[in-house]
Order: sequence, then C-alpha cells, then structure tokens
Amino acid sequence: MSKYAYFPGCSLASSSMEYDTSFRLVAREFGIELQELDDWNCCGASPAPHHWVEVLGVLLAARNLHIAGAGEAPLVAPCAGCYNRLKHAQYKLERNQELRRQTSEVLGEEVRYQTEVLNIVKMLNREIKPGALAERARERLAGVRLAPYYGCLLVRPAEVIGYDDPRDPKKMEPLLRATGAEVPHFALKSECCGSYMGLARKEIVLRASHRIIEAAVAAGIDALVTACPLCQQNLDLRQGQINRAFGTSFRLPVLYFSQAIGLALGASPEELGIDSLAVEPDVDRWLKGAA
Repeated sequence: MSKYAYFPGCSLASSSMEYDTSFRLVAREFGIELQELDDWNCCGASPAPHHWVEVLGVLLAARNLHIAGAGEAPLVAPCAGCYNRLKHAQYKLERNQELRRQTSEVLGEEVRYQTEVLNIVKMLNREIKPGALAERARERLAGVRLAPYYGCLLVRPAEVIGYDDPRDPKKMEPLLRATGAEVPHFALKSECCGSYMGLARKEIVLRASHRIIEAAVAAGIDALVTACPLCQQNLDLRQGQINRAFGTSFRLPVLYFSQAIGLALGASPEELGIDSLAVEPDVDRWLKGAA
C-alpha cells in the first residue's frame, strides 16, 4: 500500500469539503493510505501573507513542509493554491540561506523543507494506471465530454512548479479518457479564471470566468474538470453572477478531478459531494448514455 502525508489545507477542510471527500474515496478504492498532516496550518495562499509580507508567506508553508519532513512519505496537496505555495516555499528556501536561517529560528530547529510535494494529478497518475482505471470504469462515462481545466496555480510559474507544460498541460487527460469520457482539446485550459481577485475586483473574475465558460459551452463540453478549489468556486459558485452580469443562461457543471474519477468507479453523486455543487450535473443522463 502506498502512503502519503496529506495536506488538505483550509479549502478542503471547509468550503470545498466535497473535494476532500471524493479524494479520500478514490484513494481508498486504489489502496492508497492518506495520513493527514498533524497540526497543519494555513499555507498562506490567501493574498495577504505572500503579497504583503513575503517572508510570512514562506514561513506559513515552510512549517507544513517541516512537519511533513519528520516522516518519510511524500506530501500530497490536492488544492492547487496550497500546492503552489508549498512549492514556492521550497524554491525560496533552497536558494536563500538567510531565509532558511530565519525560518529555522522561528521553528526552533533546522527547517526540513525537501519533502517531495505532489499535486493530486501527479499523485494519481503515479498510483493509477489508465488501463487499471479503464478496466474498473467499463466505459461508465462514455459519451460524456469532459474538458480538463488546469488554471494558473497548478502549472505556473514553470521555474517553481516544474510539472507539466505550463501553457498546454496534458497530465489530466490519460485518466479522464480511462473513464470512458471524451476529452477534447480545450484551448483555454490554462487561462486564469480571475483567481482571488473576486475579493476586491469581482468584475475581473466574472469577465475571466465568463470567457472560459463561454468557450466550453461553445465547444459542446458537458463539464469542466479542475484540481483547484478557487477555480471551481469561480466557475461554479459564481456562475449565477456571471449570467446576471452578461445576460447569459449557462448551466455548465464544474467537477473536481477526483469526482470525475469517482463517478467512473461507480460511486454515487452523494458519496462524492457532487450534489453540493452549485451547478449539479445530470449524472443519471450521463450514465444512461453509457449503458
């Protein structure tokens, strides 16, 4: 059995609990043990820490790396924002001796920061072979058009993240195709949805997210699939705001990567938290189409 230290972060422990639920379910189905990081803290992904006081942003993430470094298991962070901040902290600590000294002083011992950090896409690709998923999925999502949406934080900046193509990422596609779904190329899959600008400049988020949803609907996509809670909320939870702002009537589901895989495994929408999404997909229709 593979073992991972698990960093849920603030979103998966609160506003995006369905992501946590579906990720844990998929992990259990494939015999993956997730050990939640003991006494974890916010990674600093909110705009204030790392934009106003960069050292604080690094320290917040570094404490979680330090805790994970006490064990031997790799650390998985399904939230793209958390993953990005953890990788950023590693990048800074590796290159800045003074920052390492400051961090060690705060922690009271030499900081452990070199633990391998994985996002959910890399971790599931490591643990699940497409053929094994396809055998269990039995074309369950055949006829459903799923478009992977990576956003910014999962793959950029390239020099920090070092995973997938920052402009044309493709790592979600093999497992999504293994579900039986059609996975067409989506030209806006790495475009920004507006990120956390919704806190101060909501119009930026609505404009950026509208562009992404509009393109997906025009392409005949049945659902977007993401690995970022913030992207999911901007594209799903704000869809009503987008419709009011632009006079549209979009009803495009936005699933988490783990929810799409969970559906292919035969888990119910309730087990995966899909029923808590703002735009709930017609899963019964999807599954009838595959029957």
